[in-house]
Amino acid sequence: MTISRLMGWALPAALAFGLAAPALADGRIFVPVPDLSSIEGKDAERMLDQLILAVVVGSNCPGAELTDAEWSLLIDSADVLAHEQLGLSIGEYDDQVFGPAFDALDAPGTCEKVGPKIGVLLDTLLGMGGSLEPYPDQDAALAAWNAQQDIWAEL
Repeated sequence: MTISRLMGWALPAALAFGLAAPALADGRIFVPVPDLSSIEGKDAERMLDQLILAVVVGSNCPGAELTDAEWSLLIDSADVLAHEQLGLSIGEYDDQVFGPAFDALDAPGTCEKVGPKIGVLLDTLLGMGGSLEPYPDQDAALAAWNAQQDIWAEL
């Protein structure tokens, strides 16, 4: 496993597990995510798979790099779908979504196929009400994110 792949996996997994929360205040930004409450069932599963694959590709493929705001919009939207819409536990989220995304990354051509589609996915989230503009009060956003992670950890 390369360092790039490890870091591309470890940070999202740590965030999903809530392990990196204390260190986030000085490095992570928070942006508004769209209301995803109307996306359910198979549609939610498909969108979640697309979001996580975009995060994995954007974190590991040259030419598909994500900005901090893009990464936050994608991963936080994925977290909402995984936990609130689909009721996945942290373990299920890792096994059912992150694992297959990393398996896909190992397939030849994944970076070239998925990388150009990340912008379309971001545009979809923006069109649904998400934003790449960071919240003005990042400390309050961090506190809200930590509280939400605590709730999700109980699933």
